[in-house]
Amino acid sequence: MKYSYYLLIALAFCIQPLVAQDYVDILKINYANILNAGFEDSDAETNVGLLDLSLTYPIKLSEKTAIITGIDYNQQDLDLFPNAESVSLKNITLKAGLNIKHNDKWSGTYVFLPKIASQDLHTDGDHLFFGGLALLKYQKSERMQYRFGAYVSTEGFGTFMTPILGMYYTSEDNTWEFTATLPINADLNYSFNDAISAGLGFQAFVRSYSLERAESLPELYTQVANIEFAPYFQHGFADNSILVRLQAGYSTASYEVYEEGDTLPIRVSAFEFGNDRNLINPEMTGNLFVRVGATYRFNLTGK
Repeated sequence: MKYSYYLLIALAFCIQPLVAQDYVDILKINYANILNAGFEDSDAETNVGLLDLSLTYPIKLSEKTAIITGIDYNQQDLDLFPNAESVSLKNITLKAGLNIKHNDKWSGTYVFLPKIASQDLHTDGDHLFFGGLALLKYQKSERMQYRFGAYVSTEGFGTFMTPILGMYYTSEDNTWEFTATLPINADLNYSFNDAISAGLGFQAFVRSYSLERAESLPELYTQVANIEFAPYFQHGFADNSILVRLQAGYSTASYEVYEEGDTLPIRVSAFEFGNDRNLINPEMTGNLFVRVGATYRFNLTGK
């Protein structure tokens, strides 16, 4: 099951076209629950609680340059082993970078992303990681923008790298909107009126968390590689500056535990190279999830 979803990511990455949006999402808050995720060769189940907070605040320096600042927080609560005590995996990421308009067609976003990722934000051992994003954007037309770039980070399992192909497109009547930053996420939605829309969302994220130290036990980390695919319903308030979304679909819920030092040479998107690691916990099986979220959106056109 897991490898079929990795193949889906690879195909989406290869076949999708690449896109100019007139808004910035300043604040996002989401809470989801994966219901009764299972373990291979076990009757045990665990609910996975997922909390995500994201704040992005651009500071305009000139007509061509803006500073990007912000912070992301995510928390995942679950059992990593059958019938074990629940753990809380937490991540705080700082965002610091620049958005530069190089000319009439090309612009770029360059962001440094240091983070702490560990169980209950402990600070012992390997818990501090560093990442970066570089994204070039080509303005093909008023309604379409193409995106090319890469994300690189250090993780508990080694170096992680993701090439990025993306696009933004909106139809002439503004009823259809498509956003993609593949293979990380994609969103297609249709607006029924000024406030109500429905769509289909996809996201795939890879993270790692250092687990708490305990005497007489090995030092461990968990590798998280969840893939979600789900429809949603969205309602806008206050001239669509506040968006409330309800979503339900399927998540793969992959949480793998390894000893620290048992790493990969490199992982590129969904592909693990030279993986001879010793998996400590049973592989988890995915299930349905539900999510509720809210977004504060700033309209750049002032309309």
